[in-house]
Amino acid sequence: MAKTVNWGILATGNIAHAFAKGVNASKTGKLVAVGSRSIESATKFTNQHGGTPFASYEEVLADPSVEAVYIATPHHLHSEWTIKCAKAKKAILCEKPFTLNALEAEKVLSVVKEEDVFFMEAFMYRCHPFTRNIKQIIEDGSIGEVLNINAEFGFHAPEDWGNFRANGAVGGGGLMDVGTYCVSFMRLIVGEEPSETKYSANITDRGYDAHGSGLLKFPSGVTGHFGTGIHAGLKNDVRVYGTKGWLHVEGPWVIGKESKVTVYKQGSEPVVVSNTLDSNLYAIEADTVAEFLESKECPYVSVQDTLGQMRTLDGLRADAGLVFADEMRS
Repeated sequence: MAKTVNWGILATGNIAHAFAKGVNASKTGKLVAVGSRSIESATKFTNQHGGTPFASYEEVLADPSVEAVYIATPHHLHSEWTIKCAKAKKAILCEKPFTLNALEAEKVLSVVKEEDVFFMEAFMYRCHPFTRNIKQIIEDGSIGEVLNINAEFGFHAPEDWGNFRANGAVGGGGLMDVGTYCVSFMRLIVGEEPSETKYSANITDRGYDAHGSGLLKFPSGVTGHFGTGIHAGLKNDVRVYGTKGWLHVEGPWVIGKESKVTVYKQGSEPVVVSNTLDSNLYAIEADTVAEFLESKECPYVSVQDTLGQMRTLDGLRADAGLVFADEMRS
């Protein structure tokens, strides 16, 4: 097992709490510092999870005991703090989506490369063996050649939700939040970047997509359809159809005891493969960072994968006419 990694966390929202619990349940991680916009918020957080509280993100980066930083800020701040973490020589785990567009991603990742630090976009489901099992089942030919993928991820937040995800200026909406998982999963299974991207979205007067449906077409001919939204409670599953059968993935995103894949092969009884790893999903993510820390990137979510993801999201947004006021344009 890899060495112990001392973690700092930037921001104290719900996802930061989830990751902190994961670090504390991990085999390799130790939470040593938490930064917030107020010392009160940071102290409340560390009283629950441990670590030293700081009233700014800069103080976390200045702490010599911090080796890796989890960026849990709203989307539009990821670029700024990834650059600052890189210049502070900290390993970086940045929440998805990495940036608001591919141009930002390219510029920020050039700094990461220049500073020669570890970087990974925080698609925690990609770190879990269950996800790799799904990909292996498909690669083994259980359902033949993949033809089509259907994926859903959406939840029903109130219309007056005050969260940044309900603010189009800073990259809010379904696509850039939970829709990113659907896009990421389809790209993973097909192993190509899409050649066509279409997205039909219900865009609110606040400039974000409340819900929408998308299409990806890949050079190999595989098509992928997805549904997403922050005001739409969806089934949140995946179906992959092939020339010899199909499979159904339940619980693909927040992998837990209920997660399973059922393989329906023509002429055979259905086969159920359940997740048997009873470990915290974010603990697995933290341990994955530790495992690949010296390599500077993780093969499950590589730097090139992140760039491909951002370019695909750009294509989908362009088709829907979804523009963010705070995104970089030059």
